[in-house]
Amino acid sequence: MRSSIISVTLLFCVLSFGYAQSPCNPHPLFNSLPQHILSDCEEKEFDKIQIDYTDKDGTWVQYEKSGYLLKTYYTFEGDWEKRPSNAMIFQNYIKAVTSKGGTVINESKSAVLLTLKLAGDAWWIKVQSDQSGTYAVTCVKEESMQQYIVLSAEDIAKEIKANGKATFYGIYFDTDKSEIKPESKETIEQMAKYLQKNTQVNVYIVGHTDNTGSFEHNQQLSQKRAESVVNNLINNYQISASRLKGFGVSSLSPVSTNTTEEGKSKNRRVEMVLR
Repeated sequence: MRSSIISVTLLFCVLSFGYAQSPCNPHPLFNSLPQHILSDCEEKEFDKIQIDYTDKDGTWVQYEKSGYLLKTYYTFEGDWEKRPSNAMIFQNYIKAVTSKGGTVINESKSAVLLTLKLAGDAWWIKVQSDQSGTYAVTCVKEESMQQYIVLSAEDIAKEIKANGKATFYGIYFDTDKSEIKPESKETIEQMAKYLQKNTQVNVYIVGHTDNTGSFEHNQQLSQKRAESVVNNLINNYQISASRLKGFGVSSLSPVSTNTTEEGKSKNRRVEMVLR
C-alpha cells in the first residue's frame, strides 16, 4: 500500500509541472510507477484514439478523438510475485487525473479510459495492462490536423471556376479565438496571389464553425475570423477592401457530421465565395 501512495504523489507532482522538452521521458503528463522502466515510445503529430466501452446501462458506446498522440510502454523490473495488479496501476492514474479535475470515462479489467483538461488542452487517456505488471499509456491531445498541402493560386482559380468557391483548411485559429496563427501564412499568400492575378474578381470571405457552443457565439466568432482574413489580405497584401467582404455563418453550412471530432474539423473552415 505504501508504494501505491508514493506513486500517486509523484503523479500529482508531474501533472502540476509544465510540459517537458522530451516527449517521452519525462512524459508530459505522468511519471512511471516504481520499478518500471520506459521500454518503448510512439509519437505522432496527428492520430486517432478509439473510445469504446459498455456503459452502466449496457449500451455500447463508441467514438473517436484525434490530435497529437503519445503512446508509452512501461516494463516491470521487480519481483514477479510482487508485480502490481491492474487495479493498482489503474487506480494510480485515476487518482492522478481526478485530482486535477479530470474524469473517468470507463474502467474494465484490462483498461481504464480517462479525460483531463490541463492548461487549456483536452487530453484523452487510455491505460492498458495484461496482469503482467507491464502497461501502456496512450494519450491524445485533442487538436486539428496541420494541413500541409495548400491550394495554390492556380488551384483556387480552378475551384472558383468549377464551384463558385474555394475551401481552405490551412487557416488556423486558437480555440474560441479570431487571431490568425502564423502557420496560416502560406495559405493566405496563395489566396492573395489568386486575387492579385484576377483583379476583376470580388469575393466573400466566409467563416464556418462546428456546432460546439451556442449558435449566437459561433456566429460572432465566425464573423470575426472572416474579418481577420479580410484584414490580413488588405493590410499585408494590398488587396482592395472594396473587393472583399467578410461574413460568418456559424454552423449553418456543415460539410460533415458534427457528432465526431473528424467531422467537426471538416466543418471548421474558411471559404472564398465568388460575388
